[in-house]
Amino acid sequence: MTDGSNADGPPALPSDYFARPSPARMWNYLQGGKDNYPLDRRAGEIMAASYPDIFYLARQCRLFLARAVRLVASEGGVRQFLDLGCGLPAPPDLFDLHLVAQRVHKDSRVVYLDNDKAVLAHARALMTSSTDEGVCVYVESDARKIDYVLNEARQTLDFDRPICVVLFGLLGAIGLDEAMALVARLRDEVAGGSYFMVNDSVQLGDEMVRAQERRRETGIDNYTLRTPEQFAAYFEGLELVDPGIVPCTLWRPGLSLDRPRPVDSYGGVGRKP
Repeated sequence: MTDGSNADGPPALPSDYFARPSPARMWNYLQGGKDNYPLDRRAGEIMAASYPDIFYLARQCRLFLARAVRLVASEGGVRQFLDLGCGLPAPPDLFDLHLVAQRVHKDSRVVYLDNDKAVLAHARALMTSSTDEGVCVYVESDARKIDYVLNEARQTLDFDRPICVVLFGLLGAIGLDEAMALVARLRDEVAGGSYFMVNDSVQLGDEMVRAQERRRETGIDNYTLRTPEQFAAYFEGLELVDPGIVPCTLWRPGLSLDRPRPVDSYGGVGRKP
């Protein structure tokens, strides 16, 4: 299920693919992964010079994903997941979405989507179902091509049953009006009892603002911080799951040897009535 890729071998990369940092590769570096290059590491270090907690933030976002998926699968009973903007596979000491979901329900079905061809190559090799009963597929597309995305997702997911839509680090990469329209369309398409999981950096302090300004100087794809109010608007029409919208480190952190500290990245989970 791809959009113009070569199913018989590695996808063809654009000629300028390694001319500038990749958000997926930089995020992989910040999380402690090895699927990145010097220009991606440089971009991450440039951000860290203004926001030193960016490494902690990146890993904590992945841990929030695991906690939220576990809750939606266990308490919500959801067995279907649509991850828009999935990025590269997690480093070995963290967890990808399908691994968490299929530990709760072996028959969980997961559709990963991204528009980075290198992500596609890694996903085909590593992000495969961990159970015989489950399904894990990859769609190559820009999430904004929503008609195509929904058509592809329907080949794997039953939209008459609850689906968990995952939007991690995606909405800040597109314009606010487009982001709001995308969330609204997805909310209308999924069945009642579906969940939305959203995580993005927000405009709280000067350090993160400076880090995003420095990030733009590296030539990497643009990413716009939202205000807390703009982030909260993504959950319009949804029932927020406790503790609501909070820094992702404080969303049901559970038992930890270290007390979690707030970061400039919000997380929330909402349920469609």
